[in-house]
Amino acid sequence: MSTADQNPIIQYRQTIVIGSGTAGLSAAYQLYQSGCKSVLILEGSNRIGGRILTEYLDQNSSKPLEMGACWMHGLQENPVYELAQRENFPSHTGTILNFDIGTCVDENGTQISSELHHEVDQFFESLLQNTRDLFEFQQQNNTQISSTSIQKVFLEKFENFLNQNGADQETRCLKLKLLQRRFDQETGECGCQSMEQVSYSEFGSYQRPKGPDMEFPCGYSTLIRYLRAQIPQDWIVFEQFVENIEWDTNNQVRITCANGNIYECDYVICTIPLAVMKWSYKSLFTPALPVWKTEAIQKMDMGTVDKIYLFYDQLDFFDGDSLAIVYDREHETLDIKKEWYKKIFLFQKVYDNVLLCWITGDEAIFCEQLDEIYIGDVLTNLFRKSLKNNDIPTPSKVVRTQWFSNPCSKGSYSYVPVGASSWQHIRDLAKPLTVHNK
Repeated sequence: MSTADQNPIIQYRQTIVIGSGTAGLSAAYQLYQSGCKSVLILEGSNRIGGRILTEYLDQNSSKPLEMGACWMHGLQENPVYELAQRENFPSHTGTILNFDIGTCVDENGTQISSELHHEVDQFFESLLQNTRDLFEFQQQNNTQISSTSIQKVFLEKFENFLNQNGADQETRCLKLKLLQRRFDQETGECGCQSMEQVSYSEFGSYQRPKGPDMEFPCGYSTLIRYLRAQIPQDWIVFEQFVENIEWDTNNQVRITCANGNIYECDYVICTIPLAVMKWSYKSLFTPALPVWKTEAIQKMDMGTVDKIYLFYDQLDFFDGDSLAIVYDREHETLDIKKEWYKKIFLFQKVYDNVLLCWITGDEAIFCEQLDEIYIGDVLTNLFRKSLKNNDIPTPSKVVRTQWFSNPCSKGSYSYVPVGASSWQHIRDLAKPLTVHNK
């Protein structure tokens, strides 16, 4: 038995915050601004920031590589943008890290006209707008249509679109491939494995602030460093991975960490990511959570979006700022071990010698386990074939994220799946648990 087991360290604070991502740091910041002094943040890893993580290519932090979040989505009534403006953070309109397509080719190197993929994208955008209109209608009329998936509805509407336009078989097949590429891209927006998982009737519940996306030239960690500087330095304790929260007691809440440390408090703010909660809620809470809370955890979902950075001496083989490859798929479901790369929906030039590509879902999880040199070899073969250039070099370095493998995240971001309700289940996730009206 370890010393920690024999003589556990017990500390008390009035309020304990679990997690030092943006939610945890923001909560601590608000508590400090309100005059609360007895606060402690328990961070399971050895750093702050959660799913915001910026690395740098240079010593003066002028070339950030975002491993996690990279955008402020929209400007109007966006609290992150308002904070950036108020505190004079450097920021600019996103021009590099967006999902706009430059060159579009198929796997065999045949170029696809910009008119064709623009036509598919425009129709897809109109379908997305329909989901927002539908959700607004449901809100205004206090009703909800039967839940089905985005993919099912969009495929039906797209088939009608193709039939009305009378496309020949070759063009029809190509447009369906472009639609699949756009579905894959949307999984990068939603954080899901497939758009078959995402609720059509609830998709419009995400209210994106109006205006262009913004970036921090010095990295999104600018926000994290600011929040960290606003609270006392001794408020954060690292490597305190929470294993149990004993919450329904007559006295304080008792929190037990994996290292044996025990903390007690009157109030706990839990910012544990949904994916971690889904894996651990049965053992994490003592006693078990009420049914309405566990139902919300079970009904909502969270998936994986990863990035792969490819480093070169120079990118003379890569024209423009982005490349989309449209893949041939014999089956709707990919053979992950052989075809994982077909889930990559876009390659982007982020610096003169660095490419970024995005991968999602089960393919991303599989990719997290692969050797980075092997990843570089597979993507080099893909480039050589699709760009018809056998002289394309292998990357000098490959860096990929591993958000699913990280025990403090187990994924990237959440979405409303088929069968879930944004009105009910998101609110139930946020609703506090009280004991004796406290």
